[in-house]
Amino acid sequence: MKLDHIAYRVKDRHKAAEFFRLMFNYEVGTEFDIEFDDGSKAECYALVPPITPEVMVREGPEIFVSDGSPGSIVGDWVEARGGTGGIHHIAYKVRDIDSAVAEWKKQGIVEFLTDDIIDCPDDDLRQIFTKPLEYIGGIIIELIERGSKGFCEKSVKDLMTSTKGL
Repeated sequence: MKLDHIAYRVKDRHKAAEFFRLMFNYEVGTEFDIEFDDGSKAECYALVPPITPEVMVREGPEIFVSDGSPGSIVGDWVEARGGTGGIHHIAYKVRDIDSAVAEWKKQGIVEFLTDDIIDCPDDDLRQIFTKPLEYIGGIIIELIERGSKGFCEKSVKDLMTSTKGL
C-alpha cells in the first residue's frame, strides 16, 4: 500500500493550485468539470508532482483540488467547514482492491460509503471511499487500484456523489 493522492476541497482551486505550483513545483496534469444531476458542478485539477532530474520520473503523490458552485456537493462541503474547506480524503494505492476491502471489512474498523467498488468504464481504475474516520480527524480514506489511467471523470463524479450530505 502506498500513498497515491491527497484530495482537497477548497473555495478557490486556482489559488490552491498556484500554491502547490510555487512551493512544490506541481503542475496541472488534468483539468475537468463534473456536472451533477441537479445542475450544480465541481471544477477539478489533478496536479502532478515535478519530475526528479536524477531519475527522470515523477515522485510523490498526485494532488487533486476541487471547488464547487454554491449548492454543489463540493461547495456545500467547503461551506460546512467555515468556507475554506480542507483535506477531503487521502488515497492509498492497493494491488488488489477486492482483497483490501474484504480485509478492512473483516477488521471491522471502517465502514465504506458504498457497497460496491466504483469502476471506471474505460480503464482498470477501481476506487472506494470509507466513511469519515472521526479518530483521524474526520478524514475519508480512499482505496484505489489503478492501471495506466490518472483520474476518470465518471469515477470522480460517482465518488463525489457518494459523499453527498457529509
